[in-house]
Amino acid sequence: MFDLSTLNRLALDGTDVVLRPVFDPSLRIFSVQLWENDEIRAVHGWTDNFRDADEPLEAIDAFLAERGVRAVTDEEAVLLYAGLVQAEGGVDWQIMQMQIAAQGQD
Repeated sequence: MFDLSTLNRLALDGTDVVLRPVFDPSLRIFSVQLWENDEIRAVHGWTDNFRDADEPLEAIDAFLAERGVRAVTDEEAVLLYAGLVQAEGGVDWQIMQMQIAAQGQD
């Protein structure tokens, strides 16, 4: 089980990069901010109009490669997706929390 309180920032091991999942409620779009050395460096989804939490993940590795950053691992991709769902909140986030809790009881 993972720590739900840290889903708002994903540090990429072996780098100075932090990915921050974002949901803009007024535009209803998802994005991922790339931070390096405590400064925002780029935003994935700034102009892409990502409407579903899984859409930023489809091209995250290409986005990172363009900036000289390694691809995310499978585990990091799962955490990033969970962070996007958490950022949006609502029913999907509640369902995810219940699923995580149920897995912890097994």
